[in-house]
Amino acid sequence: MLRIFVLLIVSFLFPVASVMADSELSADIQALIQSGRHVALHWSNLSDVSKGLGKLYGESPVRPLWIRDQRPTPQAIAMVAALKEADAAGLIPEDYDAALLQRWSQEALGGFKEVSAMAAYDVALSVAALRFGSNLYVGRINPRSVGFDLDVSSRRQEVPGRVLEMSRSPSPQTLLAELEPRFPIYQPLKAALVRYRKLAQELPKPKFGFPAKFTPGMSHVDVPALRGLLIALGDLPEGSQGQEGASDLYDPLLERAVKAFQARHGLSSDGVIGKGTLARLSTPVADRLKQIELGLERLRWLPEGVKGHYLIVNIPAFQLYGARAGDGIGHHELQMNVVVGQAIDGRQTPVFHSDMTMVTFRPFWNVPEAIAAKEVVPAIRRHPGYLQKNDFEIVSSFAPAAQPLEADGSNLDRVASGALKVRQRPGPENALGLFKFSFPNTNNVYLHSTPSKGLFSRDRRDFSHGCIRVQDPQRLAEWVLEDNGDWPPERIAEFANGDVTKTITLKKPIPVYILYATVMVDPEGRISFFDDIYGHDRTLQVLLSRGFPYPG
Repeated sequence: MLRIFVLLIVSFLFPVASVMADSELSADIQALIQSGRHVALHWSNLSDVSKGLGKLYGESPVRPLWIRDQRPTPQAIAMVAALKEADAAGLIPEDYDAALLQRWSQEALGGFKEVSAMAAYDVALSVAALRFGSNLYVGRINPRSVGFDLDVSSRRQEVPGRVLEMSRSPSPQTLLAELEPRFPIYQPLKAALVRYRKLAQELPKPKFGFPAKFTPGMSHVDVPALRGLLIALGDLPEGSQGQEGASDLYDPLLERAVKAFQARHGLSSDGVIGKGTLARLSTPVADRLKQIELGLERLRWLPEGVKGHYLIVNIPAFQLYGARAGDGIGHHELQMNVVVGQAIDGRQTPVFHSDMTMVTFRPFWNVPEAIAAKEVVPAIRRHPGYLQKNDFEIVSSFAPAAQPLEADGSNLDRVASGALKVRQRPGPENALGLFKFSFPNTNNVYLHSTPSKGLFSRDRRDFSHGCIRVQDPQRLAEWVLEDNGDWPPERIAEFANGDVTKTITLKKPIPVYILYATVMVDPEGRISFFDDIYGHDRTLQVLLSRGFPYPG
């Protein structure tokens, strides 16, 4: 009887003690969040996640997210494991206090001893999950802080809801993976990260003493080292030792490997090891590793995946690709050289995305105000025949029916002030050529043809004022209009070479991504590196090297 009485007393007291502990834990979590600091964390200031914490824990009574029965939940253990592996995505585990949280988790497997320790752990893991989720989903750096016209703010607001779902899901790892970019080149680039980390540990810093122009058939003591480097990089098959007894000879097999290397680095594949090729052969693998990490960061700034047809212009590669959703770079249906904006302020091609909505045959070139004022007006004043020779006209607006005005001094002054406009009439010598591909954007950037064909054969092709010139506009028009009704190649050519300006509105807009990627990987794992022509890699690297708090 006494034993039953004691058990009854304990059964009544235990719920009371449990309720009291829950209330204390709730109060401790709430106090820690309201303080705005967590002194145990590497970045103790919680201002970057304060709103997210408010969404995670909601209104009173606050309940822990990662603790059940005074122990870390399976979701907590899975999240901590993911934080430890953040470097697999080019991120830094230390940014998320992964080692600290792993130690706390292990110590708490037998149960937390104090309520305050439970509160500290739960909030710390929520902070780390919010930071990691945000960095994985939209990147560490706000793209607008480096001048990219990409907006990640709405997607960043989704992160707390995603993290809350992870804290309750039987498979939080799957939900984390869904935060990673779905852009076609992301997963191949992640795989390249693993490979280049291994190469950075194994390969010595390249150093070659070749003459200024080292050509096939010549010999040099550094040829074996070159052969070893190209084998490691995948340009030369494993076991390729060259001709019998001629290891110093630059033989045909090595020539093919050098050409493959040149193609992967945006160079003419001529097999000649000159200044440009030698500079890229001598680039430390650690530098290439940084490029890959920066490339992963920038891919997180792009929208979630692509649908249907889409176009990519990669500025540093001077290339345009056309593909369908589900296909990656390397499985594209369309590829051509492009000319992009010059590497000087005010003329660089901006980074953004939009939807192509129109194709115009025989377009007017509506001269941008700055070009009209700084280039066209001075040229007319120096040479009165310049206007007529180049088929320009002064107009009150860019409306198709606008009538040309006299090029007298008064009107030239009004052009210089922006009150009047200058445009170039349609025709084969028009700066836009015979095709214009439009996609709405605040930068007034578009794709177009050009009468100047010679620049497309150069290795480096940054010569425009910011718009993008395409090498094969007829082929691009065929691809764009493929699902837009009856547009066979002959009809497209007829409109382009006709006498009338005509604009076709696309039935289904085509996503256009203007990227700045100094590293690309195709689905087969072939990796290409390109020069940082605008210095965006340098800028991003400086910002990332500062660590938390990243410019958000």
